[in-house]
Amino acid sequence: MARLSVRTIAKRVGVSAATVSRVLNDRPGVAEETRARVLQAMREQGMVAPAPVSQPFVGIIVPELDNPVFPLLAGAIETKLGGHGVTALIGSSTKQGPTELDYIASLVRQRIQGLVLVSGRHANPSADHGFYWQLHQQQLPMVLVGGHVPDLPVSTVTTDEAAGAAMAVAHLRALGHTRIGLAGGQGYLRPSQNRLRGYGREMRRWFGSVDDALYAETDYSLTGGHAAGLRLIDAGVTAVIAGSDLMALGVLAAARQAGLSVPGDLSVVGYDDTYLAAHSDPPLTTVRQPVEQMAGAVATALWERLQGYHTPHVDHVFPPALVARGSTGPALVTRRSTGPAAL
Repeated sequence: MARLSVRTIAKRVGVSAATVSRVLNDRPGVAEETRARVLQAMREQGMVAPAPVSQPFVGIIVPELDNPVFPLLAGAIETKLGGHGVTALIGSSTKQGPTELDYIASLVRQRIQGLVLVSGRHANPSADHGFYWQLHQQQLPMVLVGGHVPDLPVSTVTTDEAAGAAMAVAHLRALGHTRIGLAGGQGYLRPSQNRLRGYGREMRRWFGSVDDALYAETDYSLTGGHAAGLRLIDAGVTAVIAGSDLMALGVLAAARQAGLSVPGDLSVVGYDDTYLAAHSDPPLTTVRQPVEQMAGAVATALWERLQGYHTPHVDHVFPPALVARGSTGPALVTRRSTGPAAL
């Protein structure tokens, strides 16, 4: 069957079977234009076209796939790397499955040539970061997304999370809201800390202080958002800023459970602007992360290292943008708890 396929490809392209065989085994002696035609014919026949031996192979590790922002970002990075001729393998380190360290160890054994690490241990300032230094000492090119390791000379990519939370507060304040709650993710994570900082700064700017009851820490999940939403609704908020779109959907569910309408009784803001946001009910106001720009910065930084360029490492911080949709509206003065935030 394999020989017949080789002959079929050779006949289709108008070359010898030996030429097709050389392309299959990535051997020299074939003109690049001919090689490209053979590879294209193989793809059209449903055959697996071999990658060039020189094509770099890297890993992209994300913390989970349940939160749609991570597959969205990983897919965009993979596409951008492909534009540089780099092949990527995506893995998710979950609580029940392989950890970030497990994936890294496996990829290193496979002689991986580079790594993109998204919201791994580098997103936790108190975690042990020793293995990052070990990888750096082994001169393995890396890019860290969603956090950093102090003094580690590798490029990082993130959004200005504090600014994103502040944008959400400003949007809700302009709609007349004063009791604005924050449904945050795990407090030990750097993104959670940054968003809490931006939220607190903007709340103090307009209202002088922040009531502790307006902050609910859970995790970046649907159930986490639901739990935080119930707590904040009980605290009398008229608006909730969630740490992710997935959490925001949980807040919407909590509002329905409490008999509240959105945005009539409660306004809700998400974070990330994943595909969930535009298709929720109502469509979700959210803080957009510039995924395409972030992915481009990751791919360029890693590709430069793979090429051996000794360019300085860069901490890329991208500005977010607020996308207003149907889940936010004017505050109602009749909402049961009242007044500004703990003035």
